[in-house]
Amino acid sequence: MVCESIEKITECINKPVVDPYGRRLGYIVGYYSNSDGRVYALEINFNDSDYKEVSIERFTTSVEGIVLVPEHEFNATQIENRLRIVKARIASLEDLYSKKEIPVHVYEQFKKRLEEELAKLKGAAREVKEALRKRIHEVEDLIAEVEKTMGILKTSYLSGEIPEKPYLDALGSMKKTLEILTREKDSLKKHIDTIESLEALPLTPAIGMKQPEKTPTTQQTQPMQVVLVE
Repeated sequence: MVCESIEKITECINKPVVDPYGRRLGYIVGYYSNSDGRVYALEINFNDSDYKEVSIERFTTSVEGIVLVPEHEFNATQIENRLRIVKARIASLEDLYSKKEIPVHVYEQFKKRLEEELAKLKGAAREVKEALRKRIHEVEDLIAEVEKTMGILKTSYLSGEIPEKPYLDALGSMKKTLEILTREKDSLKKHIDTIESLEALPLTPAIGMKQPEKTPTTQQTQPMQVVLVE
């Protein structure tokens, strides 16, 4: 991240900020740092009317510039990563225990700790999924509104009320908006599917488990050849 230290912050001040789908959100107008010089948050001017402090963790970079990840998507990614780690640790613990490589008291202690962490994660995952679904409904409403406006615009053009150039310009703009909204909706659904898939993973997947022993093949006794000597 280019804005993570005071030495680099001059590269970011007054730079535009976009969301992951390329929509302009506002500008970086300030920063907050610790005594060690590391920046922990940026102040963003949203749409020339709102100012907000945003954690540096939610910023990244792309070919389009400095990207601010929406809070619900950032939280979704965090939950996904933590679920992967906890589930993998539980699987590894079960694998070690099945091989008798750790004592019972260590196994029970670690398992209890991981199960408690997993329970907390599931509660947080519910809240994250609710936020994602709420945004999906908002996006669907926006898509419906844009499609309605496109229908009205086409009707007005075909009836001769507006000339071709402004019609095509407006239509092209709305088509681009629809494409962006559709991408966002797909991304939100993917986050929900990923979280639910991780939640559904068994606690003891077959990671490093012992392979079933092969039944030894019984060798057939070859018949003894008898040579007759005359």
